[in-house]
Amino acid sequence: MALPKIGVSFDGFLPFRESLDIARAAVSAGASSLWMAEHLGYRESMTSCMAFALSFPGVKVVPTAISPYLRHPTPTAMALATLAEASPGNIALAIGVGNPLFLGESGLKIEKPVRAIRETAEMLRALWEGKPVNSAGLLHQLKGACLAFTPPSPIPIYVTPMKEQMLRLSGRIADGVVLSAGLSSAFVKHSLSFVDEERGKAGRGGPFVRAAYVYFLATTSPKAGYQTLRTKLAFLMRNRYIDDGLAYSGLQIDQAAIIDAISRRDFDQAARLVPEEAVEEFAITGTAKQCCDAIARFQAAGLDEVVLIMTGEETDRQTGYQVIREMTGQH
Repeated sequence: MALPKIGVSFDGFLPFRESLDIARAAVSAGASSLWMAEHLGYRESMTSCMAFALSFPGVKVVPTAISPYLRHPTPTAMALATLAEASPGNIALAIGVGNPLFLGESGLKIEKPVRAIRETAEMLRALWEGKPVNSAGLLHQLKGACLAFTPPSPIPIYVTPMKEQMLRLSGRIADGVVLSAGLSSAFVKHSLSFVDEERGKAGRGGPFVRAAYVYFLATTSPKAGYQTLRTKLAFLMRNRYIDDGLAYSGLQIDQAAIIDAISRRDFDQAARLVPEEAVEEFAITGTAKQCCDAIARFQAAGLDEVVLIMTGEETDRQTGYQVIREMTGQH
């Protein structure tokens, strides 16, 4: 089996300079892509990605997952085209619905998400051609909108699906798919089957990225990272759209109670509702050897890029960089 591509994703929780230091160490260890999440209320994705693009030439940089319910296609197209000028050929965009809880807190409501994502992808590609665009979409209208400059090369659009309809849409229209964190390797394989089936129906060939985020905490002790990852998984499980993956695992998880605790910002209570078995099923943790084996398991599920959400303290991250070196052949 070929060596997997390893990316590193940031959730915006840490001060940005600390994230930049982690990115630098990860790239030195062999990481080939950097992803910045758009969690409302935390560090912002586009400005963070510009710093990544300028700091690490040749490394793929991806703002994720940009929601059409939050951002209009015109400024999104402008921001990505600017990033593409800063690092030609190394920029991609991941678009997705976003988290219903946090969007609701900002007065936004999710309606007809499959249509919204499809129209957003169409509008972005049209805008990047540098010609006037007229389009009446569900969420946004373009009435002759036009960029005064174009990206130096095509910008791939990845979709971040959670449900079957969105997985199938990804197969029809996207340049890649990026699956959510908090999924088992078995559910990753199950999800990709919908994507690939739809690509086959549409007669689509050529390059296509199959990636997934995975919470990652390498330690010197097999279970030292469990409590940290229970908190991270609880935050993830606030998204009701991840319910299919939870059900597929067969684990008994009270997602409604977790969502309620997170809405009150009671992260300790939310973490207590995540069983230890969920860490073993949905995340990568343990010794360097255990982590390498787990990454290989996710790769075997059909991924060509495993995007690690690094957690833990600095000593944990040093072990994590060792894992990245091992998996990318940099050791």
